[in-house]
Order: sequence, then structure tokens, then C-alpha cells
Amino acid sequence: MSGNTQHNRSSETEKTKLFMSLVLSGQRRIYFYILSMVIHPSDADDILQDTLALMWSKFREFKPGTDFVAWGKTIARFKVMNYLRKNKSAKLQFDDDVLKLIESESDQADNLSDRLEIIKKCIQKLSPKEQDLLVMRYQKDFSFKKMAFRIGISKQSAYRSISRIHVKLAKCLRFALGVGAAYGQ
Repeated sequence: MSGNTQHNRSSETEKTKLFMSLVLSGQRRIYFYILSMVIHPSDADDILQDTLALMWSKFREFKPGTDFVAWGKTIARFKVMNYLRKNKSAKLQFDDDVLKLIESESDQADNLSDRLEIIKKCIQKLSPKEQDLLVMRYQKDFSFKKMAFRIGISKQSAYRSISRIHVKLAKCLRFALGVGAAYGQ
């Protein structure tokens, strides 16, 4: 095997490793960006796969050191626009201005994993009883009536309990994100 062929294989292997590393660190953010513009997660999955395939085929054009996720979102945006054009029956139709607004909001929400960590920490600050109520309501999808029956309170009390938990979580989140002052908290 010639040295040139071996160098090309090594270069291709490094290219593949770099791409996979960038995809693993940024795929979620690209997916959530796509999901913010289409209704069905299965459609978002398909668009993500098309986006990643195109990103791989154009990876030679990507400049290392630049924002991989921003590059991916740009490609995804065109894939979403193409999907929306082809699927006029999709319930949500966005014009370019709305897509740009979603993109800017998505950029602000790129720290989603950080925010999820903050939410988890705020939930951990709740009492075990409050955490149990959240599990019943949101993980087990209990109605207020079913929650009330399960813990022996009125339906209105169950509703008020969840409302109080929401207020606590909102305050905790605002404080953790540094926006409490903006709300007079």
C-alpha cells in the first residue's frame, strides 16, 4: 500500500471521527430546532436524518472552528422549508419571517441541557409530597380528579397544589436563570 493511499484513509478516518464528534454534541440542538417548526416528531426525525446526510455530504465545505450547530440549523431550515412546501396539509405553515424568529429563539434556547439541569435542581428542592404530585400529574398523566382520589383530597385542592408547585418552580427558574429582577422578584 502506498503512503499516499494510507494518508488518504487516515485523513478520511479523522474526518469521520470529527464529524461524528460534532454530530454527537450538536444533534439534539438541531433536532429541537427542527421540532420547533414541524408538528410530528416522526417528521422531525426524518428531516433530521436528511439534514445529517446532507451535512455529511457537504462536510468538506465546513470550516473547523466555526459553529457546527449553526451550520446544521441552516441546512435544517432549508430541509424544513422544503418539507412544508411539499406537505401543504401540515397544520403549521410559516413564512420566512416566522422561521427567522423561530431560529433566533432556538439560538437562545441552545443551552437547553443547561436549562433542563436547572429544572431538575428546582424539582429536587420541592418536598417529596410535591414531587409525588408532579409525577402523578405529568409522568403518569393523572387527571386532577384521579390525583385527588389517590391522595384523599378534593379535585380543587389537587389543582391548587399543582398551581402552587408551578409558582415555586417558576420562581426557582427565574432566580436560577437570573431573570428574577426583571419580574420584580
